[in-house]
Amino acid sequence: METVFRYDYGQVTKSELTDEGYLKVWCKAARVGTQLYTRGDGTQVREYRPEDEVAKPESLASFGMKVVTMGHPSVLLDTINTKVHQIGHAGSQVRFSDGFVEVALVVTDKTAIERIQRGDSQEVSAGYRVDFDPTPGITPAGESYDGVQRNIRVNHIAIVPVGRAGRDVRLILDSCDRNDAVAWDVNPSITHLPSMARITLDGLDLELPADTAGLVQSFVKETDRAKSELMKKLDMQDEQIQAVVTDNEEALGRLDAAVERIEELDKQLAEAQAAVEARSDAEQVNQAVKTRLSCLDKFSPILPENYTFDGEDELQIMALAYENVFEKAPREDASNDYLLGVLDGVLAAMDDLEDEEEEIKEDAEFQPSDDGSNVAEVRNALAQVQAAEKIDSQSSYRERLLNGWKTDLTAHV
Repeated sequence: METVFRYDYGQVTKSELTDEGYLKVWCKAARVGTQLYTRGDGTQVREYRPEDEVAKPESLASFGMKVVTMGHPSVLLDTINTKVHQIGHAGSQVRFSDGFVEVALVVTDKTAIERIQRGDSQEVSAGYRVDFDPTPGITPAGESYDGVQRNIRVNHIAIVPVGRAGRDVRLILDSCDRNDAVAWDVNPSITHLPSMARITLDGLDLELPADTAGLVQSFVKETDRAKSELMKKLDMQDEQIQAVVTDNEEALGRLDAAVERIEELDKQLAEAQAAVEARSDAEQVNQAVKTRLSCLDKFSPILPENYTFDGEDELQIMALAYENVFEKAPREDASNDYLLGVLDGVLAAMDDLEDEEEEIKEDAEFQPSDDGSNVAEVRNALAQVQAAEKIDSQSSYRERLLNGWKTDLTAHV
């Protein structure tokens, strides 16, 4: 056996409108007996549909809740293409009566409902798969056949136009099925009106072949769905972008605040450093002043009489004192320690001379007694010494200054 696809034509028997405006119709969707089919090569074959196959529960159940279409689609329906062709659905209650399969259809498409009510489409045609048994034989009614249809499984139920040749043609159509999706007529001169559908596209009312209209409507729906999804994605992206912008603005705000804080801290640090430097400079100046005043006080006895301090440092002051004492400038390579040692020696010598002069002065003021002591001789000696000293006192003073630093600096007792 091979699995083949067949159409089985039947009639709409009666109809009524539901509260929603849907059209409910009752129809005979299939029957028992022999049907004439045209093969793809143009040859015809009679196939027998026995009652036990048509009335089988599995076969009857396959009619229930199936998709209703306007005209036969060019393909078998599935989850992908059903939405393109569907105009309604079959009911769940299916019965077998007097050799016919009866089922109720609910048509939900407005254009299809109008065509049925005008009488343009009042036939049904079930599209189904069967297992074809090519064993020939003769029916109980005496009709010969070329094979038997078994395991009937319905794919969809189509509403098709009324034949133009009148009731007789419709009865002929009711009694035979058509192979594949290609239209076939008993009389080649008899044709069927194409299945049309009216749709509204961008405000325009269009009437197109049902298949084309279905494709257009499906395309429009898919486009609207894609547009809606795209808009949702764009909205989400806008929200994400806005969130990023907000985060960036907040980050920039924190950065600006941090920069301002850093600038404030830098300013405070600069002020603190300036205060420290000012305080350090003041201490240095004070120390320098103290050092120079101490130096001036120490070496003032050997500085020139007309010397006026004019900002000289310790080395310059000692150089002036050295030049005043020795009547020549110190060597250029003379260090601070050398000048300090020489001048300290000169000052020590000067202190010794002052001590000797004080002793001589005290001796000169001594008054001899009346007991005939040698006071006169002492005074004479003192006078001679003083006279000798006066002869070359300046030279002697300078000589002692020049050489005093070489003598022992131990204080006289």
